[in-house]
Amino acid sequence: MIQIQTIPVGELEANCHIVSDGKGNAVLVDPGADASELAYTLTSLRLKPLAMLLTHSHFDHFGAAAALMQQFSIPLYVHVLDEPALHSVRASGAQSCGFGDQFQDLAGDIRTFTDGETLTFSDELTFTVMHTPGHSPGGSCFLLGDDKLFSGDTLFRNAVGRIDLPGGNIRDMRESLRKLGALPSNRTVYCGHYENTTLEHERMFSPYLTKR
Repeated sequence: MIQIQTIPVGELEANCHIVSDGKGNAVLVDPGADASELAYTLTSLRLKPLAMLLTHSHFDHFGAAAALMQQFSIPLYVHVLDEPALHSVRASGAQSCGFGDQFQDLAGDIRTFTDGETLTFSDELTFTVMHTPGHSPGGSCFLLGDDKLFSGDTLFRNAVGRIDLPGGNIRDMRESLRKLGALPSNRTVYCGHYENTTLEHERMFSPYLTKR
């Protein structure tokens, strides 16, 4: 049975989602900061981390990745179009947000994915990639089962991600939101910031997301 712990991390309170299965395996979505807190959570819950997934490569979503990669010997997955930003103070948004002095080039076992790929880590931890650019060129959502969606900074509760950071594009964002609105079923949406939501709530109340 899938369990999900959502932990806001860092000064910008990006959500890191720790997704675990019934056998104690875990995948971290967006390990943005506070590596020691995330490691403590994994250890206290007796979880075995297998990998980390990035919805996009802005600095506040991967700041803990280097330390966790080293501590647990696990890979980091990112869309091929966003991989270069892991090595750029500008493209990662750190410079424009005033965190340039804290930026560190990310190295280690970095693996890339593209739209439509399936990332399988266990029988239950099987994620499907949905490329949703707009907030960043390689921004992606992850579908898990029939009822879970990890949206990163593409979709929030009653809001959407910024398009004024490096790599943002309003036309891409509109198309990505159209794709999310057209998904065939309701899903719990685990967002990159703030509280989580559901697709049905956003289709009913958000001006940004419709079924059209």
